[in-house]
Amino acid sequence: MHRTHLLRLAILYGILGTSAVWIGLVWLQSLLATFILFHFLVCCMIPIVHGIGEGRLRARWSEAFAIWFTRTEGVFIGIATGTALCLAALSGLYLLLQVVPDKEHIRPILTRWGLSADWLGLFFAYIVFVNSLLEELMWRGFLLERLERVVAPMTAMLVSSFFYALYHVVIGTVLFGWKWGAVITGAVFCVGMMWAYMKRRHPPIYAVWISHLLADFGIMLALSWWIF
Repeated sequence: MHRTHLLRLAILYGILGTSAVWIGLVWLQSLLATFILFHFLVCCMIPIVHGIGEGRLRARWSEAFAIWFTRTEGVFIGIATGTALCLAALSGLYLLLQVVPDKEHIRPILTRWGLSADWLGLFFAYIVFVNSLLEELMWRGFLLERLERVVAPMTAMLVSSFFYALYHVVIGTVLFGWKWGAVITGAVFCVGMMWAYMKRRHPPIYAVWISHLLADFGIMLALSWWIF
């Protein structure tokens, strides 16, 4: 595939991710619609369609989930970084909720999106296990790998992390306002860069998935304890 065409596709897919989140949360105001648009159509279908078109779907999945018994340090790195991010998410969100002037509106927004206390446990499990996996397969797996074919590794890491962070502007701004939404997005970008580096060092998905899973676990704990 031509270099320019591949780069344009990668940028288009990054923009589609943010568009899917904006349509789902801002326009339709539905978590279910967001999951369908973002997780299914963007994070699942884009890599699958490419894999089928190239005839390497099974090989790609085998590479992503290969268990390298001689390189288990990636799993331990995932646990260590994920634990640190979990604690950082808990402490950061706790401090954020102390300074956000109109934090009382957060729960009504989440309720309007379709999240209630009755569904909190299922939502918790979905974000921790499913969201973390699909995001890693899309941004550190598919998009990062595609970009590395046409640009330098650092550029690929920057671009993939930028688009990973970009849709967090929507979530952060709606819930916490523009100022704190920008801060949250900047933090997500830095974490995305760390995960991109980890993915390049440890190609199977386990290291970044475990790290991401534990980070989302911290966010969901904060949601459960201090918002619901």
